[in-house]
Amino acid sequence: MTQIISGTTDIYGIIGYPVEHSFSPLMHNAAFAELKMDARYLAFSVKPENVSQAVDGIRALNISGVNVTVPHKSSVIPYLDEVTPLARKLGAVNTIKNVQGRLTGTNTDISGFIRSLEALNFSPKNKTIAMLGAGGSARAVLAGLADSGASRILIHNRTTERAENLVAEFSETFPETQLESVSVETVCKTALDLLVNTTTVGMESDASPLDLSQCKKIEHVVDLINRPAETRLLKQAEELGIPAINGLGMLLYQGCEAFTFWTGKPAPETVMREQLLKLVE
Repeated sequence: MTQIISGTTDIYGIIGYPVEHSFSPLMHNAAFAELKMDARYLAFSVKPENVSQAVDGIRALNISGVNVTVPHKSSVIPYLDEVTPLARKLGAVNTIKNVQGRLTGTNTDISGFIRSLEALNFSPKNKTIAMLGAGGSARAVLAGLADSGASRILIHNRTTERAENLVAEFSETFPETQLESVSVETVCKTALDLLVNTTTVGMESDASPLDLSQCKKIEHVVDLINRPAETRLLKQAEELGIPAINGLGMLLYQGCEAFTFWTGKPAPETVMREQLLKLVE
């Protein structure tokens, strides 16, 4: 049944460029329908040069809240009234709430990733972890792991300078966690409690960023890729008996956290998960 949009409907959305690929509209609209809320979630394609106007538009049009995706997670920050401490440390906002024209930014990617680790019964505290990649997703993963008490995090990136810059930046923010930019050989030679792939290797081809069979010891694996649901890296982990998950949990839980941040209501997790599973099948 088609749901009617009226003058009292609360509007939420996502801003990014591009946004056509986003899973968020189906996930959040299913959540609103499940709770019988008069609210809708739309996708707004915003070019980088129009970010400030888009944020002004959130206030002017009384949009209740938005998610923020690439390439705007950092560029929106100067236009917000308030940013939560961890999002400020990360330098990235993925969720904005509008309360009577006052815009507050937070980052639910961080808590979403950490929450997704529950499926592995894994806690980062006092653990040695390796992360592949140094892009936008890597920043949220790194912040979440360090903030959760990881003792040592090795970062490997194809462009060494990007990994080194990440280490330099986050070492100041999280001085209690030992951060290192390393080669892939060092990753393989180190006994790891967790390996996290934040790269896109395996998304478009049957490739893997790492040969797990050549690694010393890896207890758990996370591949943030959602489609395909099982990458070569995850298949190899399964063959070797290593507990592993894809990025669906992070996507789900960051959405659940955003929903609650906006509405103050517990997110209908089951319905939101069902929508995501339909999209990745």
